[in-house]
Amino acid sequence: MITIGRQFGSGGHKIGEFLANRLGLPYYDDELILLTASELLTGEEGGGNPLFDIGSCSVREVQKATILAIAEKGPAVIVGRCADDILKKAGVPVLSVFIAAPWEQRIRRTMRVQGLSREAVEELTRRKDESRRAFYKEVTGREWGVPETYDLYYDTSENDIGSIIVDIVKHYNALMKDVKNGRAEAGK
Repeated sequence: MITIGRQFGSGGHKIGEFLANRLGLPYYDDELILLTASELLTGEEGGGNPLFDIGSCSVREVQKATILAIAEKGPAVIVGRCADDILKKAGVPVLSVFIAAPWEQRIRRTMRVQGLSREAVEELTRRKDESRRAFYKEVTGREWGVPETYDLYYDTSENDIGSIIVDIVKHYNALMKDVKNGRAEAGK
């Protein structure tokens, strides 16, 4: 499995899409994980949407179950939702990646992509980053975005997307070789 954490506006979402495409792997971002969880549970429960049933699992539990169900199907690229930690704790070999970029680059990129004002993008970026930081810390007990927390860490202002993808593919292929030879440990 490849997991991608990312700062808002750093290009991590696109890198994940391109990477999955290049490797021919399924790609999941946080909206798709929620959708998949809803579909999986709706099928198991025989109808209705358990995400809105107060007595059902929390969204966090549903996301965890969905991430583990995705892993059972085989390799994939998952963006966000603490998938790196969930998979490592479950003993699944994971290549965890974090994508970062300087503030100004992220602001300009998001303004261009979303067509929003600078003020709106700055507020959105602050909120998204803080939300991701708090969620990651709460779920994992570790600091979000700290290079030592991940197997690979890239700054998109220092590396072009193509070279990032090539490097991730190289590390992923080495992980898969270790998995096939029985040498891979969870998170390595």
